[in-house]
Amino acid sequence: MANRSYLFVSDHDGICPAWVEGVEEPEQLVLAEDVYCVPLLWLALFRPADLRTTTFPADEDDDVAEFPVTAPLATKERALAQLDAALPTLNRLFAAEGPLDEHAALLRDGIAGMPGGFVTVDLYEIAVLRDEDAYHRTLRAALASFEEPGDAAADRERLVDLAQLRPGRPFPPARLLLDERDAADDDWWNFVRLLGAGFVRPVPWEKAAG
Repeated sequence: MANRSYLFVSDHDGICPAWVEGVEEPEQLVLAEDVYCVPLLWLALFRPADLRTTTFPADEDDDVAEFPVTAPLATKERALAQLDAALPTLNRLFAAEGPLDEHAALLRDGIAGMPGGFVTVDLYEIAVLRDEDAYHRTLRAALASFEEPGDAAADRERLVDLAQLRPGRPFPPARLLLDERDAADDDWWNFVRLLGAGFVRPVPWEKAAG
C-alpha cells in the first residue's frame, strides 16, 4: 500500500483531522491526495510558523502510549495569500521549467471552493518513509525559502526532493487534463507532483466546473 499525503480543508483547527475523534466523514474534508511526496504547490501554502506538533494516542499494539506528529496548518485566508506570495520565488527557482501561475490558480480555486476555514496537509506517512527529524528539518527549510530565499540551488533541491519532481523538462501545462492533451509519462508524473490528484470530489485541474 502506498504512503500518501492528504490536503484537508475543514473547520477543524488542528492537524490530521482524520485522526481526531468526533470529526465526521473526514474523507469529505480532503481536497486532494498524492503518494510518496507532498506536491510542490501544497508546500507553497505554508511557512515555518505554520508547523504544528500534536500528540496522538498510539494503537494498542504499539510500544508507546502516544506519539507526536508535525504538520502545517493555516487559516484558508492565510494559506491562499501565502500561495500567491510564493509564486515569484517558485517561478525564479524553476525558471527553466516554466511559470506556475496557472497551476496555482487552479489549486486556489479548489481550496476556495471547499467549505471550512483551515488548510492542513497530513504528511505523516511521507515523513516516516525516512528519518522523521531529517524530513522535518528539510520541510522547515523548504518553507523558509518562500519568505527568506537562500542559496537558489539548495532551495530548489529541497523542493524537488519533497515533491519528488522529475526535473530537466518543462512543467506540463495547467490544463493538461482539462484540455485532454497527450503527454509523456514524466509529464503526467510532474503534473500530479505539482498539484496532487482528486480524492472523493472533482478538483479544478482535473474537471471543469459545471
